[in-house]
Amino acid sequence: MVDDGPEYVLKMVALGDGAVGKTSCIMRYTENRFGEQYKATIGTSIAVKNVTIKVNGIPSIVQIVLWDLAGQPTYKDLRQRYMVGSSMAFLVYDVTRPTTFLNINEWYSNFHRVCPDAIVALVANKVDRSDRLVPPEAGEMLQRWLNVLYLETSALTGMNINALFEKCTEMAIKQELAREKKRS
Repeated sequence: MVDDGPEYVLKMVALGDGAVGKTSCIMRYTENRFGEQYKATIGTSIAVKNVTIKVNGIPSIVQIVLWDLAGQPTYKDLRQRYMVGSSMAFLVYDVTRPTTFLNINEWYSNFHRVCPDAIVALVANKVDRSDRLVPPEAGEMLQRWLNVLYLETSALTGMNINALFEKCTEMAIKQELAREKKRS
């Protein structure tokens, strides 16, 4: 009897200030499209994508459940509850708006408090824009400080979007396999 269901189901939350591109990153990854009109996420929305990820040369079917959490301050308490049980998170800032970068530490701290062992990616989004104000060196510095994955992305062009989700998923599976090995 063959079971075609996923071998892993991983929860991933999208965090960052409003209008940094969290929803656009998810839409580009799950639907391979970009929405030109900005619509603020109200509360939360959920997307699901099944992918095959190779870990140590072995392919696994993985279901990624993407929780797109609203970035507005009024949703802070709600976000904390929705973070619980996450295997992964991606923290997004807009390279054209330095305040969104400055707020990343708070996003990280709030998530790390709830999910200390989760895989975290720092995402510098909108790198296709000519009005960039946050240089790559700032993201690289924060990557080293927080010890997280760092990617520069463009939800508009699709640059590094698949890599973001695939690298996080591979790292989360490897972490889960290491935990299982420790238990046995």
